[in-house]
Amino acid sequence: MKISNVSSLSDARYCAGMGVDILGFNIDPTSSAQIDPSDYKEITDWVAGVEFAGEFDLASADEIKSTMKDYPIHYVQVTNLDVVEAVGLLGVPIIFKAQVDSDEDLSRLSTTLSYLDELASIVIVKSENPAMEEKLDEAITFYNGNVKLVMGYQVRPSDSIHKFPGVEMEATREEKPGFKDYGEIMDVLEALDND
Repeated sequence: MKISNVSSLSDARYCAGMGVDILGFNIDPTSSAQIDPSDYKEITDWVAGVEFAGEFDLASADEIKSTMKDYPIHYVQVTNLDVVEAVGLLGVPIIFKAQVDSDEDLSRLSTTLSYLDELASIVIVKSENPAMEEKLDEAITFYNGNVKLVMGYQVRPSDSIHKFPGVEMEATREEKPGFKDYGEIMDVLEALDND
């Protein structure tokens, strides 16, 4: 299980305590939501037993390389295929986030997975289109490559979360320090725990 966009100690401690494997932090210098290196250090120093992913969206390979110096991470997550090979040279395992919102995106997914087979460790399959859910579930059933696929769409306690070797959910902002409703995340973690 991976939780993305972690920005508070409350999230990090709760998720680590619930057995989440990877905590993702937005460290993209092109993003207005980038977590500050000192906040990142403060949060990650307080949790144990989890790995950390630096999440990038629009950053170039050079920006990623430069930024990683300030953030000790176990994984680098990207959304741009053009930077994968250059980022792979940095010696940190790659997580790739693939957005699949149309049939055209779905038809490109198998080519993307083939390309990433020896380059990435994990591929998170995302979709904002509920109509794609069944098609994605079916496509994933037939995947037999080396990359670990993680479900990042329509994640809820249901049978479909067990079709993937992992799931990703996004953390939400705290209403105020130390006060947070973990509703959906808690329900999914409990469903996975009862598996």
